[in-house]
Amino acid sequence: MNCAECRDHLVACAEGLLDREEFLQCQTHLESCADCREEYQSITRLQQRLVASGQAAAEVSVIAPVMQRILHEREKPERATIMSRLLKHRWGFGLSAAAGVAAAIILFAILAPANVQAKAVEILAKGAQAAAKLTSIHLRGQLRTAPGDNFGYINADAPFYTIEVWKQFDPDLKWRIEKPQRVIVMDGKSTVMLIKSGNVGVKLPQRTTSAFDTDWLQRIANLSNALTNELKNALAKGWKLGVTEETGPDGKLKSVVTIMATSGLPDNDYGKNAFMENADTRRVYHFDAASGLLEAAQVYVVRPSGEVQIFDLSEIDYNQPIAADTWALELPADVSWAKLPESLPKLPDNEKYSSITAEQAARAFFEACGREDWDEAGKFMSPVNEQTKQYLGGVQIVSLGDAFTSKSYGGKFVPYEIKLRPQEFTVRVSNENPAHRYVVTGICDTNLNVQQDLKWTNPPAILPDNDTYAKMSPAEAAKACLDAWKRLDWDEMRKFDPGYDVEDEKAKAATAEKNGTDPHGRIPLMEVGEASWSAEQSAWFVKCRAYQTKKWNLAVRQDNPVKRWQVDGGI
Repeated sequence: MNCAECRDHLVACAEGLLDREEFLQCQTHLESCADCREEYQSITRLQQRLVASGQAAAEVSVIAPVMQRILHEREKPERATIMSRLLKHRWGFGLSAAAGVAAAIILFAILAPANVQAKAVEILAKGAQAAAKLTSIHLRGQLRTAPGDNFGYINADAPFYTIEVWKQFDPDLKWRIEKPQRVIVMDGKSTVMLIKSGNVGVKLPQRTTSAFDTDWLQRIANLSNALTNELKNALAKGWKLGVTEETGPDGKLKSVVTIMATSGLPDNDYGKNAFMENADTRRVYHFDAASGLLEAAQVYVVRPSGEVQIFDLSEIDYNQPIAADTWALELPADVSWAKLPESLPKLPDNEKYSSITAEQAARAFFEACGREDWDEAGKFMSPVNEQTKQYLGGVQIVSLGDAFTSKSYGGKFVPYEIKLRPQEFTVRVSNENPAHRYVVTGICDTNLNVQQDLKWTNPPAILPDNDTYAKMSPAEAAKACLDAWKRLDWDEMRKFDPGYDVEDEKAKAATAEKNGTDPHGRIPLMEVGEASWSAEQSAWFVKCRAYQTKKWNLAVRQDNPVKRWQVDGGI
């Protein structure tokens, strides 16, 4: 059980509502994680406050209409509504479920202005009730992230990518979450994730309610849970909450709830604002005032430099039929299966690996890759597939730094700089243009197969000093282009490379700089060789070699049964 999963079970754990297996997993995690223990203690303190306030809560008239609706729902069979399960597992707090909700609302009333209180009670109770009988939900939104990275990963400087959630509650629980290069399917029997970009599969041989860093999306899909959980956090953590009303584009009245959520991480923490759970955010929920149903939501990361929208949920379909093939995941024939931490085998010399430091583990891993000793490398990472071998084979360590930690992560980060094996390629150039100077028209492999076709939408311009460039040989032109790219001299690079490609590289450099990375460092050192003419393609091809170095932080963790350091990210 990881931190996000544990925190989602803390209320039920405090109330004794978990089954034995979930309870033991939660307790095991609490014993080893100080941050989750602190969260658990805050919940138990809140529980005590609510118990003490229970009698007063029952006497407050503003709660009566809400309580009547909630009690009416509880008279129905438990399986009939998500709301009934929610009240049992999330709002017991040592009282009856109904009294627990009443007490929570009263504490909220104390913390909020009177005009906000009435609206918040009405919107949250009505929204939860409206979502109480869902049989299915489909969410479609946009998230600033990397297309193949974790579902919780966010990057305020990245482009938006589509992310979708399908969830069936009745007759059997099934769910699917997908973004461009990563998909998870829980078909009611097992849970499988495919990382398309690495051709890697991960399988849990059981049905799950959440898995693989999808907790924040699951909470939105479990809408009744989401609304009451936000209120619980506002109470326990002192988050600010606001309510407004507005007229939507359809002319109907909308109720808007805004929550200022804080992660509790200091601004200099390495994991701050890198994952949804670790970010300071402003969350905005839009409800239809008449039906109470959630219609849209936005999430903004709050940084010292200002807010940036990172999530836009614009499409929500309630109780619509979901096609049966949604629960089928087509896997490539050559998929590589990763070992789960709990299934790592104990080695004959396991103590050798469990007793080393994080820095020693990082060094041993990179050195094994450098020797192409994939059996040894596999002791530190799973899986080691062909893509890993192509990328890290022959790697050389330039430097390794001291490991550091983040409050948001259960492992350690080891700073590293490595030199990757030289990559050979060819640059295709041609002077068949009005300026009669050699320009780049494509990037090819060593067999002259085109990997990137660079088409000029407009012919290369005739420069004021065009004769100087027209006298360059194919190899000289290729070198001048690559040198300009390394210097980030976009004007010079544009003389050899199509404008759209230059603008793309310029944008990547700007993003790297915003992320605190040296934009020059992401561009490899280039070595330009001889040029050869291809009569078949009517073009010159210049042999080149790229020497790529990479500086980053290797994420490693040891919280597995055999206590071996495992590479968890940062490659």
